[in-house]
Amino acid sequence: MSSRNVLKLQQSVQASQAVCAAAGGWKLAAGEAVTLRAHTPGVLEIAQGRVWLTLGGSLANLPGTAADHVLQAGERLAVAPGQHVVMEAWNPSGGPDAAAFRWEAATPPATAPTASAIARDWDCAVAQPLRDLVHALAQGGRAMGAAVVMWRTRAGGVLLAWRGLWGIA
Repeated sequence: MSSRNVLKLQQSVQASQAVCAAAGGWKLAAGEAVTLRAHTPGVLEIAQGRVWLTLGGSLANLPGTAADHVLQAGERLAVAPGQHVVMEAWNPSGGPDAAAFRWEAATPPATAPTASAIARDWDCAVAQPLRDLVHALAQGGRAMGAAVVMWRTRAGGVLLAWRGLWGIA
């Protein structure tokens, strides 16, 4: 899934000319700011340099969710749907001013099927087709029985007609 499908990215005028650092990643030069708006849960990882960011959004009223953070290369920050991050490259020591970051959409953990889901799947895949087969065989048996009765009745009538025609008692 492309990161652009799960994350709305708004960059400042200067940042709009930044070169993508890698797939799912962006570069951020000194003086550039970027706003990330998460539509799904994900993780923001700083790949290079240091950034100063403010986390806010729909969860801002929860303790510890609306705050400023300074993250450096290798550090990660979980972002929930509805939250937004405003960040800029930051290096007070005068070193390299550029930063690079990646966005990774969180994948839900795989869950084991519940007993009711297994029972429902078995019912749909095995039990229902078996019930349908039994019903069809029963209808076929009734049809065959009706055909035999009809044949015997007609055959008996034909036999009586032949007997009468030939004068056999």
